[in-house]
Amino acid sequence: MTTRLTRLLTSTALALSALTMGGCALIESNVSNTTLSILEDGFTPPVLQVTDVEMACSFSMVNTPLVGAARNFYGDPSLMETVMLSSAGVCAENQAINEEMRYLRAARDKRADEAQDARISQKRLLAVAAQRQYAAFNRMKTKLEQKYFFKYGSSCPRFKRDFDELVYLLGSVAGLQAMQNDIAAQQAVGVPTDIAPLTEQAMGCLDNAKWWGAPDAARAVVWSIIPGGTEGKDVKGTFDRAMNQGEAKGVRLPHVMAAVAAQSADDRAGLRDIIKRFTSNRDFQPNPDYRLIDAIAQSQITNMSDRLWTQGAGTRTPIASLGKFWDDKADNIDADSFLK
Repeated sequence: MTTRLTRLLTSTALALSALTMGGCALIESNVSNTTLSILEDGFTPPVLQVTDVEMACSFSMVNTPLVGAARNFYGDPSLMETVMLSSAGVCAENQAINEEMRYLRAARDKRADEAQDARISQKRLLAVAAQRQYAAFNRMKTKLEQKYFFKYGSSCPRFKRDFDELVYLLGSVAGLQAMQNDIAAQQAVGVPTDIAPLTEQAMGCLDNAKWWGAPDAARAVVWSIIPGGTEGKDVKGTFDRAMNQGEAKGVRLPHVMAAVAAQSADDRAGLRDIIKRFTSNRDFQPNPDYRLIDAIAQSQITNMSDRLWTQGAGTRTPIASLGKFWDDKADNIDADSFLK
């Protein structure tokens, strides 16, 4: 009854809006929403097939304000904004990791001023990432709740398009990233921590096999970061199954989530194992429809590897050495040999 009433009220409000909207506004609204539909269904799929993370990242940073301007013409670009803001968050995270590398090198050399400056810069960039990712989460949540008449984290939408499911997944993951980045930035943005339990419930609405094991991996991340959340949960088994599905489906996003959980728990051995696993499947083939998402996953795994390498050897991961480490004695790994 409540859902029917909500739909009736929404339909009535839309009808009244149409009656009161001028002729020019109606034309602008139709043109704007048609353009957005073309972008969602025609432009987004080819973009998701590219492998150049920096290009996609820069494209999102430049064009997100342009897409958002559709509101001036009575359009709602929230779904496209979710995708683009999520990508723009990757830009800020990559810049933040560069500053963290600078901090680690300065700390090794006992250059206190340089280390402090790098840490401040890193936190500023993490705040930018959190702000973009939180905006992506809110755009997704507000628009899809309005479109499908459900309550995020309490009930499930009945999706009509794969694009809407993808936005639901990316926006939810962005919410978790926003929360973690904001904590690392000393809560400069003020991202609410209740995003975590809401997302854990929301991920149960997606087909885990269809979306590369990512929904279950996201739930396992939440179990890992919430105090007492692992009780009665097979976290390791869930991550292992999710990574198997990601490898089989050609999108290794679950590996990133497992690595984030290990990093948050300061489980260096576990993190190293995940990084090695990321590159160990020689038969892996990226899903041609989602190559960009797998490329972003590789970029984030490389960032985590760079952090470990810089802490242990003073340099980033050497070329063609992702999945190897400076102290892998069994394989006669010599950090100096990578630099020759």
